[in-house]
Amino acid sequence: MLGGLDDAERKVVGKEIGGFLRGLGFDSWGGDKRAGALRVAGAGSLGGAAAVAAWVCRRELQTWDDDGSTARAALTVLAERPREWRLELAARLVARLRLAELLDWGGDPVPWEIAAGLLRAEGAPPPATLAFAAAWLRFRRPEPVAEDPFFPVLVPVLFAEDGVGGALLDQAPVGPPEVLEHNASLTLAEEIIAHVDRGFLLDGCVRRFLRGGKGRQIAWYVALHRVLAPTPEESAPRLRDYVRLLPDAALPVAELAFEQVRAVDALAPLPEETFAETTAALLFRTERKLLRAALGWLDRTAGGRERATVAAAVAAFAIDHADTRERAVRLAVRHSDAADPLTAEAVRAASTELPAPLREKIAAAYGKVAEPAPVEVTALYPVAPRELDPPIASSAELLAEVLAHLRAPDAAPWSDVERLVAGLVTFGGAVFAEARAHAERYAWPMRQGGAMDGVVLVFNALVRTTRPGELDEELRVRLARADGASARPSPATFLRKRYLEAALHLGDPVLLATPTSASGHLDPEVFAHRLRTLEEAGVEPGPVDLAQALLRLPRDAGPLPSGLVSPSAETVRAWIAAGGLPDPDDALTTAVSGRLRALADGVGPRFAGSIHAYPDLPPELPLGEAAPLLEAKPWHFGHHGSVPWWPSVMPSHRELTALHMMCQVRAWPEERYGQGGIVLSLSDATGPTGNATAAVLLFALASKHQRERAGALDALLSFAAHDALPARDLGALLAMFTGSGTILLPRVVKALTDATLAGANLWPVLAEAIPALLPTPAAAPPRGLNDLLALATRTAELHHIRTPIPALTAWTPLSRTSRTTKEATTLHQTLTSP
Repeated sequence: MLGGLDDAERKVVGKEIGGFLRGLGFDSWGGDKRAGALRVAGAGSLGGAAAVAAWVCRRELQTWDDDGSTARAALTVLAERPREWRLELAARLVARLRLAELLDWGGDPVPWEIAAGLLRAEGAPPPATLAFAAAWLRFRRPEPVAEDPFFPVLVPVLFAEDGVGGALLDQAPVGPPEVLEHNASLTLAEEIIAHVDRGFLLDGCVRRFLRGGKGRQIAWYVALHRVLAPTPEESAPRLRDYVRLLPDAALPVAELAFEQVRAVDALAPLPEETFAETTAALLFRTERKLLRAALGWLDRTAGGRERATVAAAVAAFAIDHADTRERAVRLAVRHSDAADPLTAEAVRAASTELPAPLREKIAAAYGKVAEPAPVEVTALYPVAPRELDPPIASSAELLAEVLAHLRAPDAAPWSDVERLVAGLVTFGGAVFAEARAHAERYAWPMRQGGAMDGVVLVFNALVRTTRPGELDEELRVRLARADGASARPSPATFLRKRYLEAALHLGDPVLLATPTSASGHLDPEVFAHRLRTLEEAGVEPGPVDLAQALLRLPRDAGPLPSGLVSPSAETVRAWIAAGGLPDPDDALTTAVSGRLRALADGVGPRFAGSIHAYPDLPPELPLGEAAPLLEAKPWHFGHHGSVPWWPSVMPSHRELTALHMMCQVRAWPEERYGQGGIVLSLSDATGPTGNATAAVLLFALASKHQRERAGALDALLSFAAHDALPARDLGALLAMFTGSGTILLPRVVKALTDATLAGANLWPVLAEAIPALLPTPAAAPPRGLNDLLALATRTAELHHIRTPIPALTAWTPLSRTSRTTKEATTLHQTLTSP
């Protein structure tokens, strides 16, 4: 059709085509088969190169599965344009190529295909840019290298620039160089090997390695280097660079570089300085595979340079791998006869920090070794919860803060919301007129969510109606219906009722239960003052507010001051006289154990029914609105958004709080729910801890997200510092949930190691977990067990624990030479040594 139009008619099409596209209502790019035709229509009707480039690259016209027909048609309608114009269009299309898109989802092939077609037709060289090279890798049509004018220009780009490694993975070599010439369908990498100088390719790979990178960024270059398989004679001139790669290159590159160093050393022994640099670089690394290879190489090549070999092995004495230390000690002992006095002294000095069994081997070969210096264990100091910001003191302060909160109501922590709700109750009436001015923008329908919309609830109570009676009735209906939401966790229901009730108490002089500490506790003197203020105003606190205040009183609150005679004061006295909410008993521990067993077996707590925390309670205890909190109900809808608030609801009863959380934690290892902060808040609370607390902490420590694990690590240290860590429960659950595959042991071991280094004595955790994690003779050890055993050895040495674990003696390993066996043997020897 375009071919039959004259210039005037083309201009008409060009003028109207934009509006026509908008009228079609494309709702997403890449999903409409008319996009290709529209691209061709714009290419043939728009006048300027800039306009054509912009049109061809429009987001709503992009595609990912074009078969090349769009570019071929576009090149046909562009054929009559002047050369300079066509080259300008090619340059503009190239400038619009986005490397991130090409590497992410593959990119849109049409702009590159048009640009490449224009350049080839005009005999112009391609731009030597990373984006163009990546597009060439993605979209080039199979053709002989001799017929591809881009090949000699773009191949050097692949080695000179970083960023195309991921795109190159689809072009990986599949065979050795000698068979490539007989392969009819070669990958690009194989074409490169067959047509590009080997020296250039080896130098290019090495330069790419020296620039760093890992994973997909370097995998193609590693594969290419291995297929090239350089001879020792080819590697010798590049030895300096291979040695430079050893200390910190990615493991595949370091392994490759070490292979070349060994090959050159076999051809002709390395100079003394190069040998020392090589061994120092290798033994600086942490990968066991590379360390094992390095020590094996040292042992095999010791002939003629035993002294240097022993000196190198000394560096491995400090490596925190039992099998690596043992290999290094064997190496030093085997070549002890060649050590001069200076080297022998260095061996003895480095041996002082070795475990006792290894020190004895060194002493037998080199003479007496000094006892290790006593290690001073880092002291853990409990951190008191911070005090909260003072209450809102004026209507002006209230208005500024509540409006700031309403812009992002779900982002504020619970303590800020409590403070704002208390301010709204006290000063809300004074800002009513100003608040109504913001009603249209910020007043939303009262949602069915949890605690996080507390300010919205109370704010709406201020601004939604000029007939308070009607609103009060609506709030009372919602409050009455709140208990009927049986699927909602009990703490979530309690929190929602608290804010619904607060909206009914606008104008009261004070909200009784607003906490004074970041742990959620309420200072007894502040509580008594608020109760007196309400009594003097002739106001009774709401029943939910009163129940929350009682739960937030510390355990040592003491008697209520005399002179308070309101009904709520009598309720407080009855609560204190009854001793408040009691601690959990053995019945709860048994119920929680069954729930956790069900979770490990794949049943999950959501299907296990409710748990009543207290089968028997003193009849004189005035539970009131707090009664539903004593039942942990199953939750069928994943993680509830109000969980971060729960530790503040019962800050003196964290095991009960953890019981409610148990229905939420199944997704914690993989998903992000703020679990690090949640368990940290739980550690700031008070009260006994047990297997429910241990379960919540364990699932947070097992998170795959580093930030969540960091918060859980802080919580672990806080529990330990307050002597409240349920250590044996934590160890038992660690073994149980590792065995069921619910959590990944290496994640937890990393956190336990960091906690040990910070000063926590976690021996009870380890002693409980290790016997249950030791594999049967027919089974492989769980991943992470070796590091757990090494941590146990370190803990035993650090805290001078000499209590043997009987399971280590009775255990029959699958292999006597495995790392698990060696770590277990080292631990047993440490526990049974003097």
